[in-house]
Amino acid sequence: MSSEEIEETVERVREASKRGDLDGKVAIVTGAGTRGGEGVGNGAATAILLARQGATVTLVDKEPEYMEITERVIEEEGGDYLSLEGDVTDPDDCRRIVEETVSRFGSLHVLHNNVGGGAPRESVEKASSDTWEASLSINLMSAVSMSKYAVPHIRDSGGGSIINVSSTTALRPKRDGSSAPYTTTKSAMMGLTRAMARDHGDDRIRVNCLLPGLIWTPGIARHLADEREKRKEATPYALEGSPWDVGWTAVFLASDRSRFITGAAIPVDGGLLLTAADH
Repeated sequence: MSSEEIEETVERVREASKRGDLDGKVAIVTGAGTRGGEGVGNGAATAILLARQGATVTLVDKEPEYMEITERVIEEEGGDYLSLEGDVTDPDDCRRIVEETVSRFGSLHVLHNNVGGGAPRESVEKASSDTWEASLSINLMSAVSMSKYAVPHIRDSGGGSIINVSSTTALRPKRDGSSAPYTTTKSAMMGLTRAMARDHGDDRIRVNCLLPGLIWTPGIARHLADEREKRKEATPYALEGSPWDVGWTAVFLASDRSRFITGAAIPVDGGLLLTAADH
């Protein structure tokens, strides 16, 4: 190559490296708010990082005020977003969220199914039918409904990525009260991920699953402040997880950098699943 050709190539590489990994992409993040306390939740961190990498993001939460921090950070960093109030346990809301996103931005490439919730630490013997129904609704069917309406639009946009959020509890239930409904539904999220990855490979849609471990969020801080040091010591090198760890892993799975990864269940747990400690 001539010196001029080398210089032109170097300049193109420089320009490419300045662009975010998700420039031109449209993403939906459910549970994009933060519930109480200082800092941000997993969904908020993910939405902020997706926007920081160039994506246009639809923020979804059942409580609009919970999204104020997410909105402010994205605005201050010059990102583009749409905030929608919505209950993703309601299939009609799921359809509306997807339709409003595509109507506003013209396409859809990424769906991050972050919404989930705990349940009482009860066994099959003790858990009520209402507890089972509530856990199924929020931890599994919310992702099913969002995906049902998102898949056609992601396919029409040329493909993309769906990221489901499960939990390390799916692989290692808690001995001191596992919450059978929570453990079961989070395990089912892994099965859903694998089925979707097989079903939608021809649509150029990759589907993967995150398994967060002991992540210190504002919501966790409200209930387990006295256990913080114990939680840190549960991993092989005593490192506390943060919502940003979950968010950056989601960014990777949303981007083309993970183009050869689908159907995977990826722990974000600092090695928690390697230890014998019971948390």
